[in-house]
Amino acid sequence: MILLALSTSGRAASAALLKDGVPLAEATRDAGLTHSETILPLTCELLEAHGLAPSDIDVFAADVGPGSFTGVRIGVCAINAMAAAFASPVVAVSSLIALKEGLPDGSGPTCALIDARNGNAYAAAFDGNVCTLQPSAATVAELLPTLPPRTVFVGDGAAAYEAQIAALVPDACFAPPERNLLTALPVAQAAWKRFCGGETVFEAIPLYLRPTQAERLYKGKK
Repeated sequence: MILLALSTSGRAASAALLKDGVPLAEATRDAGLTHSETILPLTCELLEAHGLAPSDIDVFAADVGPGSFTGVRIGVCAINAMAAAFASPVVAVSSLIALKEGLPDGSGPTCALIDARNGNAYAAAFDGNVCTLQPSAATVAELLPTLPPRTVFVGDGAAAYEAQIAALVPDACFAPPERNLLTALPVAQAAWKRFCGGETVFEAIPLYLRPTQAERLYKGKK
């Protein structure tokens, strides 16, 4: 059984393949937020390199965010379109869940942190496989005092707010820098677990934890 996952919520555009839950291949292009130009050619190249066509995919998985509003929409729309074309199941995975998935088992208390600019972040916290803080938007100053000592931080927010984290979370730890870049492989691995547990959807829906800029501007004019 072949699973295809796309990730476009962050800086990189990425696609990954699993075969029966085992990583088959991943392709990532970190060229800035140009995902509308890169994700479909990247996906086609990955499939062709392994002698596959979209019709060979059994399960489609989408990184639904949070992250770049436009980036999330690009990946979600691509996955939904391919899944609808072949009447295949979809699995939705939060970018925060995927960041945690990329860490080794036994990492202890973990916080996946995505920079939302100006002292804001998207965050989720875990103790082993238990989610202790559901994906949410918060200021870093509000979030950090709620986390236990020796929490492991991962994501671009961990790098952006490293000094604040070190000051406010006793004995805070940081994932290796390469883990902070979200790619499609941990999305695929988290999606496979959900698929095996029967957690599929008809279509993926973007996970927006804050209003979009257009929504904020509209409200400001009312």
